[in-house]
Amino acid sequence: MKLMNSIATPSWIAGFKVSIYKCRNCNRSMALGQATARKAGIRIREHWYCSSRCFTSAAEREFLDLVKPGRTQGSNGSRVPLGLSLISSGLLTNTQFKQALDQQKEVGGDIGDLLVRIGSLSEKQVTAVRATRWGCPVFSVPKHSVQAGIDIPSTLLQLCSAIPLHYVAATKVLLIGFVQDIEYGLLYAIEQITGCKTQPCFVTPTDFQSQMQEREQSSNRARAEASKEVRIEDVQTPAEMARTLCSFVVDFEADEARMVKCKDYVWSRLKAGPKEVDLLFKAI
Repeated sequence: MKLMNSIATPSWIAGFKVSIYKCRNCNRSMALGQATARKAGIRIREHWYCSSRCFTSAAEREFLDLVKPGRTQGSNGSRVPLGLSLISSGLLTNTQFKQALDQQKEVGGDIGDLLVRIGSLSEKQVTAVRATRWGCPVFSVPKHSVQAGIDIPSTLLQLCSAIPLHYVAATKVLLIGFVQDIEYGLLYAIEQITGCKTQPCFVTPTDFQSQMQEREQSSNRARAEASKEVRIEDVQTPAEMARTLCSFVVDFEADEARMVKCKDYVWSRLKAGPKEVDLLFKAI
């Protein structure tokens, strides 16, 4: 939906139900019917903006708040280190743990992945202990592809080592599987963008990789005409982000925009009726 450059007086039709829309930025009001409202202005969450100028100003304020220093979304909290959890569970001896730490100093990486790679433990054993540390279940992923029905940018899923697994439409609950740690910032972002509730669980690294591959193959087939995920790496200031977002709004004819910070990106989703597109702005 294209934003208006100026406010025009709407045509009144006898018996046509109208509502008063007030621009959050300039405070000007419009009387619009339901059909007309979908073709005028754009919402950022519950707030409506009448023109490109008002929307850009509001988007800049949103971006400025999201990228300001010290702004965090969610907290992972502190947990007993994985190595100590493996020892306390009886799966690892102190000697094995010290040997693994020595190897970790040389090659780096996650201690759990290293223990699996050298054959000290299985993936399922490490995943079970990770899940216990967070008080979450382990999800056994079926061999066939899992279709959760909720779109989340693959870039964020890769950064957080997470995958959507199952969505219950009746309760609006989305199950998210993690590999190493629960990223509450991602869960918060998903809830803000999609409006659904999230529930974390754990999956093995192999299950995660297989599901991501299936997801990418499905996405490539579905994106034959246009991409639903756009990464914007070179826009740095809130003002630049807002102007870029507004240009996408006009081109996409969007009627709603939502923004939230997740990891190194500001995730913005534009909606135009049933269509959606995700923009990921690199946040410096």
